[in-house]
Amino acid sequence: MQARLLLLLISICLSSWVQANTLEEAKQKLSQKDFVGARAIYETLANQHDAKACYNLGLMYHDGDGVTKNMDEAVKWYTKSASLNYKEAQYMLASLVFQREIQSLSYAQAADYYQQAATLGHVKSQLNLGMLYFRGDVIAQDLALALKWIQLAASNNNSEAQGYLANSYQQGEGVPQDSVKAAMWLLIATQNEDKRFNTRHTKMLNYLSAQLSPEQRSAAKQQASQCQQQQLQGC
Repeated sequence: MQARLLLLLISICLSSWVQANTLEEAKQKLSQKDFVGARAIYETLANQHDAKACYNLGLMYHDGDGVTKNMDEAVKWYTKSASLNYKEAQYMLASLVFQREIQSLSYAQAADYYQQAATLGHVKSQLNLGMLYFRGDVIAQDLALALKWIQLAASNNNSEAQGYLANSYQQGEGVPQDSVKAAMWLLIATQNEDKRFNTRHTKMLNYLSAQLSPEQRSAAKQQASQCQQQQLQGC
């Protein structure tokens, strides 16, 4: 009995090792512009229900890499990947709907994909789901859920979410109005490695700081430092 169990474990380990190498081989073939070879590997693994292979095959059809660009085929493989709980595929499908690149899915279905990806820890999906709850145009408005998901994205170091959270505290939308807390999140956002929103957040911080007392500005800096020491958790 123990011998059979050991052989089974060895077989599982070998299977995982071969699959990982095969995915790596496909990646290498893509880097060498061998799209035919890469597609062959992805198709084999995708038909064996490998979620990442399904997603990568979808990307090939989406971008037209070595194949004729075909959004229907891309969506087919993204959908299979999403059904296998691959969060990148779930996010991709939702994004394509809201960017109006596909019409085969409804906004409600897209919101559900954001929900699935957000629950699996996809940070941008957490932010986007929070904004959907905040707006209330696709799903019913729920400020508590909006703040829950935006807060989670901010705690996962998403700069855009940190700016939105700061604005919520400044305006008192879904949370008690707290200018010091708003300044804290803006300080963190301006120090974020993602610089795409830095100009906007810096302007927001400068405007808010001008309205704060020296004591409030000092408190915001102390809270920001403490929050960063806590790795943005429980702030």
